[in-house]
Amino acid sequence: MGEPGKIAYIRRFSNAKCDFRFFLSLKNKHDEKISREIIVAASVTESLAFLIDVIKKNVAECLENNKENTQDDDKALLSGSQLSEDILVHFVRDSKFCRGDILIMEFINLTKNGYRTFLQILDDYYRVVADAPLVRHLELPSVILANYPVEPLKFHTSLCKKNYSKFNWYRSLDKEKWELVGNSLQYSVKEEDVGYYLKLSCTLYGENNIKGPYVEVVSEYKVEKMIEFPVCPFETRHKLTHNHLHGFSFRVVSYNILSDRYATRLQYNYCPLRALNIHYRKQLVMKELRGYNADIIALQEVDNQHFTSYFKNEFNEMGFKSLYHRKGNCIPEGLLCAFNRRRYRLLESMHIVFKLELERRKVFAGAFGWLSQNAELIRELKTQNTSLQVTVLCDNTTKDVIIVGNTHLYYHPDADHIRLLQSFMSTTILNSIKSRLTREYMNVGVVFCGDFNSNSEKSLYRFMIDGTIDPKHRDCLTISPTGHASIYHNFILESASGLPKYTNYTLDFKDCLDYIFVERNKFSVLRNVPVTGPEVLEQYAGLPNEFFPSDHLALVVDLQTK
Repeated sequence: MGEPGKIAYIRRFSNAKCDFRFFLSLKNKHDEKISREIIVAASVTESLAFLIDVIKKNVAECLENNKENTQDDDKALLSGSQLSEDILVHFVRDSKFCRGDILIMEFINLTKNGYRTFLQILDDYYRVVADAPLVRHLELPSVILANYPVEPLKFHTSLCKKNYSKFNWYRSLDKEKWELVGNSLQYSVKEEDVGYYLKLSCTLYGENNIKGPYVEVVSEYKVEKMIEFPVCPFETRHKLTHNHLHGFSFRVVSYNILSDRYATRLQYNYCPLRALNIHYRKQLVMKELRGYNADIIALQEVDNQHFTSYFKNEFNEMGFKSLYHRKGNCIPEGLLCAFNRRRYRLLESMHIVFKLELERRKVFAGAFGWLSQNAELIRELKTQNTSLQVTVLCDNTTKDVIIVGNTHLYYHPDADHIRLLQSFMSTTILNSIKSRLTREYMNVGVVFCGDFNSNSEKSLYRFMIDGTIDPKHRDCLTISPTGHASIYHNFILESASGLPKYTNYTLDFKDCLDYIFVERNKFSVLRNVPVTGPEVLEQYAGLPNEFFPSDHLALVVDLQTK
């Protein structure tokens, strides 16, 4: 048989599914190449005969397609027939055909345990490798900037141990001659790389040092220099925040900074690519935040990797401690709360994932009673990774305690009832925390920040301000069709950030979605620093752009404890 150079990969996944793939390479009588990747999905409880049958059909389809693209006198292809039952396909082990009645699961186990197995298609043989790592998606950023690290924008794998895998970066002026410049997953782009394309090559390894296929990706554009920051409209707001507050006064910022995972060319095609690049935007975000001289900062849509590699260090240099939680503990973007560590002492930090808490917490026992009658809503809630970040701070001077809530509620335009329920859960949890803390501390108040994805005409806003909502309201009836949804909170809240016309401004959508809610009986609003107004925003197709790093605007308020 000899040692074939071709490889077929079979992979078993945790959901009892398997994936079999190889590159089919055949030639017709005129030596014309037929090339196509064959991918077969199956259950591991199917028989090997089933897998063979699907492979035959794929090969036959490939040959038939080639036949349609040839002239009449070229119809005779290798094997002389396009019928799948006539195509020779077998799995071979120890020079014997494998039995068709064995299960794919058993076949994978035998192959993985050292039994050398081959796939025979006509006269070609493919060595079968079990459970090798797989690259599902590999993509580089559209814009790569000199003097900043670059790594894959998207790198989705299965069965891979990245720490044991090999990565190489190359550069080229013409995409033909490549020069090796780096050998790790992340590459620090240098000034001398400007004008070059970059290529990342990957050789992945999995369990037991199983080697996967070689994969590479080339940058779409050449490396560029970072553009200089222009004078930005938010610098006008800095004139109102040049001073630091002290005593009983403090400044709070809430800001959805737009995750890099959502900042795509498709979504923001009006934004220049260089301005959409995360290395440009994250620095512009920090320039804006520094100018506000805040004491407490609540951010949404913070990328996990950029918190670790950039924001954490930047806040540390500002004298701030920063706390970060991934959305739902699983999405690679999430919530960040940073505070001036000279002013505040951290008492508690917690992260509440709503779908996990509904049945766990006693405070939701009543709510779960009427929710349990709505199975569809329960299912919908359990698909959401929405969460609440809570940071409890004690002022070192006044000894006042501030409970900072930070959230980013579900985005779907038809989910007002979900957001209402999530805000009810948030206020219930915040009230429970406050009730506990007031037994130990004299003055405890709640500041609730976030992107609530609801304008002031929605039920969520009325609930936050009024403290309750009519059970016969449309959204309450969606939650509990019997009218038993008792949704209320015990706070006396106001929007310290007011109701600006826009806090979110894109080409397709413009509205006020972001708020800083505070307890009116605990805090006075000294100043609501006005957001950039419509007269300025309407000069642009949308945000982000060179002057605004996010599609949202930062909310900035000065508060004073009573």
